[in-house]
Amino acid sequence: MKISNVESKYVVNVNNKKLVIEEARNEKGEKIVSFYILTNAKLPNGEEWNEDLTNAKTIEKREDLPENLRKLLRNVLRSL
Repeated sequence: MKISNVESKYVVNVNNKKLVIEEARNEKGEKIVSFYILTNAKLPNGEEWNEDLTNAKTIEKREDLPENLRKLLRNVLRSL
């Protein structure tokens, strides 16, 4: 499965961690939503890698998320 287009990206603070939510589409046009905790990585050459979030929208309150993402987030957090 290839991601062909990332439609939107949000950053939400959950339990003092930054949770990234991406809405994307695959090559068949199917919608995919991914959730992951933002981390950084130490590269072999000693540099530190951080994800580029310049195009991500920072969400202060979960109520500011679109309704469909808010429901998905609620279900994901409930299952943890």
